[in-house]
Amino acid sequence: MKLFSKAVERARSMGFSGADLFASFAAGFISASIVFAAGADFQSIRDAANYPLWISVVLTLVSALFFAAATVLSKSRAVLSWSLLALATVFSVMLATRRAGDIFFCIGLSCVLVLCAKYATENDGLCLSKIKLSERASLVITAVAAAVFTAAVFALTAVKYKSFYHSAFDFGIFCQMFDSMAETGLPLTTVERSRLLSHFAVHFSPFFYLLLPGYLIWKSPLFLLFSQALGVALGAFAVRRICKAAGLSTGISTAMSVVYLLFPTMANGCFYDFHENKFLSVLILWAVVFVLEKKLLPAGIFMFLILTVKEDAFIYVLAICLWMIVTKRNRAFAFSVAAASLLWFFFACCMIQLSGGEIMNSRFGNYSADSAGGLWDAVRNCFVDIGYLFKEVFSGADTEAFRELTYSGQKLEFVLWTAVPLLFTPFLRKRPSELILLLPLLVVNLMPTWLYQYNVDFQYTYGTAALLIISACLFLAERGESVRRACVVSMVCISIVFLLTLVSSKATYYVDAYEKMQKDYDSAAEALCDIPEDASVTAYGYLVPHLWYVDDLHTCPEYYAEYEKTDYYIIDTRYEYDGHTSKMRVAMGDDYELLETVGFIRIYRLKGYNG
Repeated sequence: MKLFSKAVERARSMGFSGADLFASFAAGFISASIVFAAGADFQSIRDAANYPLWISVVLTLVSALFFAAATVLSKSRAVLSWSLLALATVFSVMLATRRAGDIFFCIGLSCVLVLCAKYATENDGLCLSKIKLSERASLVITAVAAAVFTAAVFALTAVKYKSFYHSAFDFGIFCQMFDSMAETGLPLTTVERSRLLSHFAVHFSPFFYLLLPGYLIWKSPLFLLFSQALGVALGAFAVRRICKAAGLSTGISTAMSVVYLLFPTMANGCFYDFHENKFLSVLILWAVVFVLEKKLLPAGIFMFLILTVKEDAFIYVLAICLWMIVTKRNRAFAFSVAAASLLWFFFACCMIQLSGGEIMNSRFGNYSADSAGGLWDAVRNCFVDIGYLFKEVFSGADTEAFRELTYSGQKLEFVLWTAVPLLFTPFLRKRPSELILLLPLLVVNLMPTWLYQYNVDFQYTYGTAALLIISACLFLAERGESVRRACVVSMVCISIVFLLTLVSSKATYYVDAYEKMQKDYDSAAEALCDIPEDASVTAYGYLVPHLWYVDDLHTCPEYYAEYEKTDYYIIDTRYEYDGHTSKMRVAMGDDYELLETVGFIRIYRLKGYNG
């Protein structure tokens, strides 16, 4: 009894409050819940009904007593604060990964994490002010985090490639294109439109030539996956510089670079093949770094690089320039670059036409009364009928092509996936005019009917995500240190939950698939390497990336032409009974002989072929 009285007296003397007592019980309860969750699948309430109540009660009380005692004995709330935050994050991850991709469930967990972060950071409960981080240590932490991101994303996407889950669209086309660039200097592909055509007839992306020297050294589709992961990761260094330029502390700057790497769309989008859009983040971030540091020459260089990524990338440069204008940052430079970006857009459109293609106006076809209408029709009609624009942006797409795949609220979910990890801070700026930086969110992601543009599994999030993170950093610069710490801690915890709920199931699926059929996958890859380079080949889509060296390569499904009599037909037996494989067999008729069956692939050769 005396010992208990002394403990109570000591707790009072160190300021152990009712909030600390509640936090101790919360930490104890979460600890007990983690023990229960380790054996439950959450599919039935019977798991709880069959679990002895006394175990949960005892675990909760013992754990709560432990955390309270540790706090009193250490004379610091840091033990309790860190423990509560870590336990809440771990438990949230356990729950979220079992409800993969459930945005509203993750938002509920985020509310709890925000409360835990608020308690943990109040009165410097995490003792973050005592951590004096040098510039060198900050740089090392950022570099290590970026290296881990690069290694993890590359390893998992490489496993997906080796498991034959990367398809012709959109990986096989780039694999063949880079091989053509290495051989001829031209971005030619037969896969993309079922005929020999420059990729620049579809999208004008001279940025690819910056990757070509690396590809010449490591001539493999794996290089594309590695360069993509590394390119995204390098944005972390830019985020750190943006924070420093905005006047944030070294600790906050380092933490925000980690937030960038944990931001759910950064790793998640890399699982969907390879795209030029993935490099928008790092280029946009470095452009803004030099804008804030008032270094106009490198800022101009990076803005030009943004333009080279794709014909529609001018919208990101335009947004940065408009932001510079409203915030009175080198207005003459901003006006000049904005005008140049518009001219580049028209130049890029002309280059697409000269290459034999046309710009994809169909992405904004819902704003034109005539199917032949162009971008100007869309701009004009949106200005005249702003109500229709609101309907399209906030009600979700409803088009004949995607009626079964879209639903009202899908665009709202996109906003939640990208805004909740940042606590909506990009929308809470002190000057509403600075929201102009988020213009691409409206134009690129919310206005179109193309469902992939408002889906975080695909490539259209990277430019927008970079601008959202920039706005979040600038929001923190407008607030006091206590608010900054609470926000950043919450961002880290929530981003971990959001990231893992999106990525864990995919990573597990591809790793398990490769482990179960490794011999089949490896033997199939070896067999495909024996296909002659100068032969014409038609292959199922998931086999196309492994035939990147074939000059005359066609894919199944065939979207742009009828199936032709090529020298080889290669069937993926994993999809033997779908309609596309049936069409392949019809096209083959009796003109082909089975050459060999290796693992899950069957290789057929045209009778009489002597190549």
